[in-house]
Amino acid sequence: MLRPLIVGILIAISSLAAKADEPPYPRDMPLLTLVDSHGDVLASFTLASLEALPSREVTGSIPDTSDPEARWSGVSMNVLLESQSIAAPDRMLAVGLDDYSDIIPRSDLEHYDPVVAYRRNGHYLAVDRYGPLVVMYPYSDYPELHERTYYSRTVWQLSELQLR
Repeated sequence: MLRPLIVGILIAISSLAAKADEPPYPRDMPLLTLVDSHGDVLASFTLASLEALPSREVTGSIPDTSDPEARWSGVSMNVLLESQSIAAPDRMLAVGLDDYSDIIPRSDLEHYDPVVAYRRNGHYLAVDRYGPLVVMYPYSDYPELHERTYYSRTVWQLSELQLR
């Protein structure tokens, strides 16, 4: 008699955990667009298409916030470009939903390989928590990244990469 109750509780807990780990937006909703220097769309990515690519994890915190260091999971910018057979451009303009933007030079891709993160500490990123995507640098691995130049390139609410 106790066993069915325990099984029922475990099923309910598992179902709640699964729902808690669901992204706060549809998996097939376009989240990121790659645009060439003429403004033509080269590719569009959904959460499902980003998750289908090999993932990479970096550790760091969002600059200029009180948020603690976290594990950020996503797709290497190099892998993202390679998935579309696009050579790394001289620079990319990373644009957020709030129209904040900054230039990411090719040298950053070569030296630091930042990621387009869609998870923080294993959880999907809601728009009000920097998401759905963040350009995240491996701050914990490279002390030289702790300066304004790189902080400004950590674009949250990322929606577009303009290749230049």
